[in-house]
Amino acid sequence: MSHPFDASGKTLLELGPAEWLAFLGAPREASKVRIISADLSTVTAMADQVVLVDDPDPWLLHVEFQAHRDESLPRRMLGYAGSLVARHDLPVWSVAVLLSSSANATNLTGALPVAPAVGPKWVFPYTVVRLWQLPVSGFLQGSPYLLPLAMLTDVDPSAVLTTAAVVHDRLKALNDTELSDKLLSTMAEFLALRYDKMAVQEMVDYLGIRGYWQNPGVKAMLAIHDAEVRAEEARGMVAHLGTAKFGKPTKAVKAKLAAIADLAELEDLGVRLLTANGWKELFAVPK
Repeated sequence: MSHPFDASGKTLLELGPAEWLAFLGAPREASKVRIISADLSTVTAMADQVVLVDDPDPWLLHVEFQAHRDESLPRRMLGYAGSLVARHDLPVWSVAVLLSSSANATNLTGALPVAPAVGPKWVFPYTVVRLWQLPVSGFLQGSPYLLPLAMLTDVDPSAVLTTAAVVHDRLKALNDTELSDKLLSTMAEFLALRYDKMAVQEMVDYLGIRGYWQNPGVKAMLAIHDAEVRAEEARGMVAHLGTAKFGKPTKAVKAKLAAIADLAELEDLGVRLLTANGWKELFAVPK
């Protein structure tokens, strides 16, 4: 499912694909890189963004922006990579950019093992970038196209307002009003991914950002966040009560529970806990 902040990440990559390659440790001249269509209609899917790198041996960079937890991400990236290879006949470097710690998951290791019952085992490699673990200094001193992400990095809690002001002032100083406004809007939207409402309001007031809470992207994100918080609480309750009643769940049970995002389905599991006699029966489809 597409989220508003995934789209914001795509916008940043579209504005500066060469800057993203440099950020990822593969600098190239701007004339050697360009965004290509990411529409993978052959598998009815849409990858986030794909960059064609015109080296002597050309290759593709696929960047997937993730603002929320999704344990299917490695499998989706494998599907995108396979479709891109089939369409363009070029090797693909797959990169997942996690915009928030809430998007983190234990299975995001950078390697997806594939072990068929028959045939050779193999591993799909990909790169994971966890923004909240990166130093803010690299963004404050780097490309303006990545500057809106600065507030999602390891900003010192005591320097949040001053850091936001540095980002705001540097973007305001760009000699391109349209670009400046677009980047500032993206920066403002990202605030709600990292900070609670009180902290966001303090920054919004400090920076003089008008109409923040009426921003459609912010509204959509807050609605998604609230739904995910409720779902996470429901998952935790099912796991806690189920463990007390049935014993410790297996890895398969944990994975099955983690994969349920629908709040109504989780609430239904909570009701079925009253009568189920084990984990298997709990997850069985009701007749």
